[in-house]
Amino acid sequence: MRVWMMCVLLSTLALAQPTDIVQRTYRCARGVQVRAVYQNQFDRVGVVFNHQTYGPLFQVAAASGVKYSDGRASWWTKGSGAAEEALLMSERTGKILVQGCKPVQ
Repeated sequence: MRVWMMCVLLSTLALAQPTDIVQRTYRCARGVQVRAVYQNQFDRVGVVFNHQTYGPLFQVAAASGVKYSDGRASWWTKGSGAAEEALLMSERTGKILVQGCKPVQ
């Protein structure tokens, strides 16, 4: 099922022009795993969490870090390398879906 979700995510993000794709896996609070697929030099991302795909989320202005949004969900990263941390939030409810996400690859 995960392979199918990644195929859906990649096809959702696909454009007619060539793109740069970077895939990252994050381990979050309580051992939860999140998969992020960044595209076009990190100007958009798709996120797979809890068997649900969020995205494409587009880079938007943020007070700090890098924030991606589609108006329904936000993926927010801060820091880089070993200090990078991310969270996924529902913009509809304001609820943080998962936080404390650190890249594992």
